[in-house]
Amino acid sequence: MVPITQADHSLPSVLITNTSTELKKLPNTLLKNTQLILHSNSGYENFTSDVELWSSIPLLIGHSIRAQAVAEYSLACVFQGLLEIPQHLTWDKNRHWERPLIKDQQIWVFGNGHIGKIIIKTLKALGAQVTVVDPFLNLVPSTDHSEARIIIAATSFNQSNYHLFNERFFKLAHPELIFINGARGKLVEEKALREFLLSHPKAQAFLDVFEQEPFDQSWHHFPQVWKTSHIAGVYSGLDEGIIQFEERALTDYTQMSDIEFKQKYQHELLQNKWIKGELI
Repeated sequence: MVPITQADHSLPSVLITNTSTELKKLPNTLLKNTQLILHSNSGYENFTSDVELWSSIPLLIGHSIRAQAVAEYSLACVFQGLLEIPQHLTWDKNRHWERPLIKDQQIWVFGNGHIGKIIIKTLKALGAQVTVVDPFLNLVPSTDHSEARIIIAATSFNQSNYHLFNERFFKLAHPELIFINGARGKLVEEKALREFLLSHPKAQAFLDVFEQEPFDQSWHHFPQVWKTSHIAGVYSGLDEGIIQFEERALTDYTQMSDIEFKQKYQHELLQNKWIKGELI
């Protein structure tokens, strides 16, 4: 593995990219001989403007590396939003606990990809009433979301869903909504969310991503908002997960036929996420 500045552009190459990579800024001689692109991050909207450069090069997205972690972040927010574990300093003879159960909640999950599937499967196993929303997979509910106590964003970002959660959306929202976003900041019109929270003090929001990062003081003084710094996908084994993903993909690419490789990684190939001019 060598830096791009030291690479021999005449040799077949594998590129390992990140969210700051702009393919159009790379030498054409390098891209001409690029056989495979590995993008170990789960975010990939930065490739939208470079589609003509990667359309003929297999480009694998590392969804599987962080999917479990982001799903568990979202699920942890569900539990924290619904209940707080009491601490009894002495024995409570009443043994009374006024708490809601997940099985009695209406939950909407936006996104049915790697992360969404884990969240949906887990919530359904707990008996929750889960509505899945994913227009690109023709999952569009016939009812509005006003009865949904919990709404979870688990979708990628593109121009079609910019400010998906906007003023109109929050006007219809449950007054005690638990809103969870571990996906992408630009999905949410933050001014509209703040106004909703100000007028609905029992509503809560768990935000790991923001329109502008780092988040600013406009999010101060919201006691019902839990803010984290884009860490939903971070965990102790992350570096090892990235290495395993890259090693597995490189091994398969060298040992499999082109058809076998594309079949195995059909859900990770960026080419298969380019639908009607959008990266879904």
